[in-house]
Amino acid sequence: MAFPCPPSSRPAPPRPRTPTWVVAVITGGVVFAALCLAAVALFAFSRTRHDRIELIDTPEVAQAAEGACATMRARVVAEAVPSGVAAEVKVRSIRGQNAAVTDLVARVRGLGEKRLREDVPTATWLSDWEALVEAREQYARELSTGARPHFLLPTADGHPLTERMNSVGLTFQVPPELVDLP
Repeated sequence: MAFPCPPSSRPAPPRPRTPTWVVAVITGGVVFAALCLAAVALFAFSRTRHDRIELIDTPEVAQAAEGACATMRARVVAEAVPSGVAAEVKVRSIRGQNAAVTDLVARVRGLGEKRLREDVPTATWLSDWEALVEAREQYARELSTGARPHFLLPTADGHPLTERMNSVGLTFQVPPELVDLP
């Protein structure tokens, strides 16, 4: 028969103490992980503020662009290049249309750099309009020398520039009068 051991009158040995540096490392790791998670959450939240990055969707920028486009469209139609007229008349009409597009770009750029940076595709969209004006001006210069130029629509990634210009979410489309030159 076994006899139970009498309780010990000695105190239990002290638990080993965790070194301070271990506690500091663990605490630092937890704080670092929390900061990383907060940064990821903040980044994800900031990216959801735009519906789609390829669209001009900031209301102020979109409204300014739509308004400028409507004004430009009216001027482009009014300056339509007549067929069967002298080259000088065609050149004058092309340059009048180019001025309308240049005014559109200036009006939207008037919103300021900060506002335009907030709506990602706006800068590219404006640059595309400038590239179109540049190509049209080259055509007008050649036409004014008496040559029979062929208008080459600028491209982006192998596609006509107008495809990208027309796909930024605005209701406005590039007027055919700007790309169908005589």
